[in-house]
Amino acid sequence: MIKRAIPAVLVAAMLAAPAFAATMTGTIKTIDPAKNDIVLQSGETFTLPAKFDLKKLKVGEKVSVTYLKHGGSMNASKVVAAK
Repeated sequence: MIKRAIPAVLVAAMLAAPAFAATMTGTIKTIDPAKNDIVLQSGETFTLPAKFDLKKLKVGEKVSVTYLKHGGSMNASKVVAAK
């Protein structure tokens, strides 16, 4: 019985691991207001918060994106001009 419980506990611990924010810098390739996302020149797509003002961003602008990866999507929490 204990031999079966150990793998289950390990899997549960891995699934409960906290998400960590990451940051990526790149140039905006496209902005899609309908999907509320941006795509960088490198191909990464970031979904922005619903209340994010997309008018602050411009195609061709270099930005730094702070995001959390959730499943297959990258959810941005912050997008600022990069230096």
